[in-house]
Amino acid sequence: MKESFSRLRQLEHHINETVRLYDNIQTDDYPAHWNNSFEVIMPVVNEYTVYVSDVAHVIQPGEVLIIPAGAVHEIYAPPVGRRYIFMIEQSQFYAVDGLAAVQHCFYPCVHLSHAQHEGILKEVSGYLKQAVDEYNAENAFGRSAVRLWLGMAFLKTARYLIEDQTRSDVQTHHRHHQSSMVFMDVCTYIAEHCSEKLNLADVAAYSGYSKYHFARMFKVYSGMSFYDFFMRQRMLLCEKLLSDMSLPVTEVAMRSGFGSIATFNRIFKQYEKVTPSEYRRLRQLLAHERTPVETATSEK
Repeated sequence: MKESFSRLRQLEHHINETVRLYDNIQTDDYPAHWNNSFEVIMPVVNEYTVYVSDVAHVIQPGEVLIIPAGAVHEIYAPPVGRRYIFMIEQSQFYAVDGLAAVQHCFYPCVHLSHAQHEGILKEVSGYLKQAVDEYNAENAFGRSAVRLWLGMAFLKTARYLIEDQTRSDVQTHHRHHQSSMVFMDVCTYIAEHCSEKLNLADVAAYSGYSKYHFARMFKVYSGMSFYDFFMRQRMLLCEKLLSDMSLPVTEVAMRSGFGSIATFNRIFKQYEKVTPSEYRRLRQLLAHERTPVETATSEK
């Protein structure tokens, strides 16, 4: 299991594209770990067992499990089996308009099963199969088509989750829709201005709510505090800037909105578990050691 975990982490860091597909037949188990990417699993042959937040999800062939970035999970594979696994960087997920505002719906994971979600599962699995076909076709527009099909899968899932939440909400549908539109706009605003000195009072004023009502509603809607959401968006910007090896780390810190390199190092390590320099060195080192796509697709 230890060797399997090492290979898993190595391959995760080998992902330089925003989307990666693994046609996985490995029989190894993977101990508790988390990824910087969204992970989408769809078994083809035999079931696949994944523990997320200590809850077992036995995914049957044709079912879909979506594990958000940062969610700790364990994987137990059967002696024989096959499944498609997509690794989708957060930047690609947030690139789809509106998803940043409803990301909380995907935590701790989303398991679309035959028993409970047959209608939406048919649509989402269909989009994922289209993405697999486009990925394997390797034509001129294949990578763009993959992103579009995955975007449709995420949007359909998000819409289903929001509508399901609405049905159980005591508010009227109209009021819920209005507040959803407000917070979707607020989350987009935060993502676009994450390098600036945003504070709770200013963003609350932008939303039209009082500071304390906004703070409470934002956490209910997004699943995290305003500050955590703001810093997560800033970390995405930091990762993007750090990928440009021509930029000094001090300039990355300034462009990201940090007043000092010491603060940048401390907060980046708090969220990413490594310092900015370590993150950059790791990306650079593994970029030179990256295995070919043909090898990677059979080893995750």
